[in-house]
Amino acid sequence: MKAKKPALLIIASVMMLLSALPMLLWCLELINSAAMDYTYAGAGCFAAALLYAFSMVTAIAGLVYAGRPYRRRWCRMLAYIQLAAGIILTVPLQAYAALTMPPLLIFTALYLIGARKRPDERIYGEEEIRGQEKEQ
Repeated sequence: MKAKKPALLIIASVMMLLSALPMLLWCLELINSAAMDYTYAGAGCFAAALLYAFSMVTAIAGLVYAGRPYRRRWCRMLAYIQLAAGIILTVPLQAYAALTMPPLLIFTALYLIGARKRPDERIYGEEEIRGQEKEQ
């Protein structure tokens, strides 16, 4: 039986992937002006650019593992790390958090909803999957 691919996980992954590169470049361009306004805002913009680079990894993992419910735990772990880092970055970014963080936080929340553990799905372990592949 082939697992259904969750549409929300795929849509959130694609949107996260499409928004990550322009936002990464924009965060890098904001470093100079942010450093003039607030003490740690320049470092926060650099960290936000690194977080957008990490969001590309998270989005690719979501696209690759969308059809494998037993691998979505890894997707959720990456998204929780990304969400925690995004929330922590609001402290050094200060006012620049309102400019740089909304796309990341919104798409990460949608990603987590799409990668949730569903009660109606039967989640197989790797051993059971390999055993079924050998039988076929």
